[in-house]
Amino acid sequence: MRRLGHAMRSGRSRHATGSGRAAGFGRATLALVGALVIAAVAVTACAQPGPTPEPQYTSLPIGATPWPSGTTGQYGLHIDPSLLGKLPRSVDAEPLLEDAESESVALDNADLAKTFDGYAAASIGEVGDADWLNLAIGHFQPDNQTPDVYSAWVDQYATGACSQADGVSSATQSTINDWLVDVATCGGGPTVYTLSLGGGVVLSMFGYGPRDLGRQLIGALY
Repeated sequence: MRRLGHAMRSGRSRHATGSGRAAGFGRATLALVGALVIAAVAVTACAQPGPTPEPQYTSLPIGATPWPSGTTGQYGLHIDPSLLGKLPRSVDAEPLLEDAESESVALDNADLAKTFDGYAAASIGEVGDADWLNLAIGHFQPDNQTPDVYSAWVDQYATGACSQADGVSSATQSTINDWLVDVATCGGGPTVYTLSLGGGVVLSMFGYGPRDLGRQLIGALY
């Protein structure tokens, strides 16, 4: 069921500095996201979006993974492919595939493990394609399911995602398909989306291209 303003977001200020716990993982988040982000990619201005198919959903892991049942890293972060079952299998006919390389980077991040107890990553296309999308979906540890931690994650993810694309040029909140979404735009062009899916689960994405696959993915959520 769709929810606007999930409880984890209540009282959240766009400029909140966050609690001590939230501030503690900010630098690590930048390091993690910074390792995965890219510079802006030029696209053909005349490219037109294709038809949008009916969304398909699955309760199974999406794409191939070396850890079909998940795995736990040295710092306790659990890679949980079942989280991807909350997402459509494809967006605008493009398959959403689990990103084991990004998950491997996450496993080695000690501070990320202090924030999440479940995590998965996926992508559509590759950097250099006309349209591409990278995403992370995680389940906050019970003690971290607070507005301060959520706010810190939103801000640090956007900052990291835009760190190789001329920084964050604008940040706002928008309602997309009845979901309250934090939207940031990088100076170099990529767009960053973060939203709470409820139950302590957060979805963050950044991508580029005329089809805006991140917005389309949110439009397919239910």
